[in-house]
Amino acid sequence: MGSSGSGNFSDYSGNKPSGGSGKSGGASDENKCEKAFTAMLEEIDRSSYYIKTKDVPKVGEEINISFDKRPIAISKEGLIIGYLPTKFNYIKMCLDDGYTYIGRVASSSSGLVAAVSIDVIPSY
Repeated sequence: MGSSGSGNFSDYSGNKPSGGSGKSGGASDENKCEKAFTAMLEEIDRSSYYIKTKDVPKVGEEINISFDKRPIAISKEGLIIGYLPTKFNYIKMCLDDGYTYIGRVASSSSGLVAAVSIDVIPSY
């Protein structure tokens, strides 16, 4: 079967359906810059940290977040550990607004594929 109608937008009244909370999707008051996050870093085996040390950082090592064409995790020695996934590109605006991000290595492995996970908190 199907619905009847002319196939034009004029068939729809534009009124919200009755019932429910009356809320709809869209922007929220949530400020992403103020949220802590966990991330798996990318391109670890091509980073300056891995190239110099031939290893991944140990669990618990401190990191900072910076930006170099995309968000990066940096060791306290200033070496790039890896890149954050592109879903964290919003961090550029946060850094520009004065936020800083510090964290620690949550897990790391240097098996067949180097892997590093970080836990990060913001500061303003």
